[in-house]
Amino acid sequence: MMLLSLSIICTVLFLFVICYLVPIWIKYTKLRRDYRNIPSLPISRIPFVGNIHQFDQRQHVFSRLLMNMARECQKEQQGTGLFCLWYSLWPMIFACTGETLATFINNSKQLVKSFDYTFMEPWLKTGLLTSNNAKWRTRRRLITPSFHNTQLLHNFMLIFNEQSCVFAKRLEECIRNGEEMKAYDLYPYISTCTLDIIAEAAMDKHVDAQSSGGKNEFVEATGRVCCIINHRIRSPWMWPAWIFDRLPLGREQAEQLKILHGVSRKIIEDRLATFNAENITSDSGKKVTRRLVFLDSLLAQMNSEQLTLDDIQEEVDTFMFEGHDTTAAAINFTCYLIGSHPNVQAKVHAEIDGIFSGDKERPCTMEDAQSMIYLDAVIKESMRVLPPVPFVMREAQEDFICNGQTIRKGTTLYIFIYGVHYDSNAFPQPERFDPDRFYQSSVMDEERSPYAFIPFSAGSRNCIGQRFAQLEEKVILSTLFRRYSLHTTQTIDELQISFEAIMRPAVPIKFIVEHRHFQ
Repeated sequence: MMLLSLSIICTVLFLFVICYLVPIWIKYTKLRRDYRNIPSLPISRIPFVGNIHQFDQRQHVFSRLLMNMARECQKEQQGTGLFCLWYSLWPMIFACTGETLATFINNSKQLVKSFDYTFMEPWLKTGLLTSNNAKWRTRRRLITPSFHNTQLLHNFMLIFNEQSCVFAKRLEECIRNGEEMKAYDLYPYISTCTLDIIAEAAMDKHVDAQSSGGKNEFVEATGRVCCIINHRIRSPWMWPAWIFDRLPLGREQAEQLKILHGVSRKIIEDRLATFNAENITSDSGKKVTRRLVFLDSLLAQMNSEQLTLDDIQEEVDTFMFEGHDTTAAAINFTCYLIGSHPNVQAKVHAEIDGIFSGDKERPCTMEDAQSMIYLDAVIKESMRVLPPVPFVMREAQEDFICNGQTIRKGTTLYIFIYGVHYDSNAFPQPERFDPDRFYQSSVMDEERSPYAFIPFSAGSRNCIGQRFAQLEEKVILSTLFRRYSLHTTQTIDELQISFEAIMRPAVPIKFIVEHRHFQ
């Protein structure tokens, strides 16, 4: 009996090796041959390991490895602009020059998001960020007009100003209760401000993250789910849903998603109940005009039967995710670069003072934002040096040629935004923070690839909310720098920048915040 059981086990193992592992190994061997001319780190001699042994668990160390690979790749004058790492048997191909991106980024057959994005689907389902093919094209066509709606943008400006003032007052209280020369981590203040903005702009929901100091069920659930998703992406043994759902982290994610989905669904249903009413009754019993928000543009599509309630929830959840953390990271990095370059800060102060005539309280208008030419250049250069999203991923849907190199169907392509921005052929002395790159036009601007600067990605799947984000950043930064000066002495190396879904400093950025003293 024992020999029979052993025989069965051996037979099953033999069939597993023959039917599953051997085909994978054959495919891996073929891919290794196909990609032999792409620069790569030496792989392990141990089968099925690839470069995994070189993936340092400290995220900032691995990030530095990727950056060094990109620089070596960019030095090759006749190279492909690509480098490759092997995650066990699977190739990860990074594109790190604008010229390389131009060969595939607008290819309609290469617009599919990669496998990594499936880990967001329990939260975001298949909304604009995670959907592909026909559904993505239909959804993009329906939603795009909302971000070019003049009335919506003006309403967003009201929200930007209101929440920016709350942010400034919170900072004022912190300084008053502490010491002006104490070093502060501004990220918690910035992050709660952007969360209040996106919740109000997307759903007309007052989560009051700033006034509650972040102690809010919705706020905490959002942060926790983001952490769980990042952890799962880095842990291959958690990839299968049937394993992850049974782990403590999987059960915790399910509980947190009940909170997020419950809140967003109730807000949508409440908004739908009053959608057709021109005026609504406030808690005090007064008639007030309903403010148009992003959700209203989606509900209008529901009335025309182009979207369902579930479709709308997908997009509201997606907008909340994309519009909060990325903007907060961008503003935090911009403050860091301004605070570490006094000459740039002086020019920012001068421009803002000229626009507002020294008035710290006047709301920022759309015309004011359009007049912030130098601040716009500062924001762009900041997003070049420290882009909040370091890369986005695509999956090749068919074989195609990229700079003479054949990329095989099924390969994951990383649009390495951070690496592209540090290409010295496009940006001389790329480590230097120089807003004049975007403030003063030059011959090099005309020669530079249109894909050399892509903080919002590029092509058909670029960020749909970039105009919203740019206006939001200008209002928050102009509100901050009308009142304060920032100073920091930390170097970028000291911050230990980590390439995650959202780029973060492993070491918090500390600012000395000083009141500005006008003559």
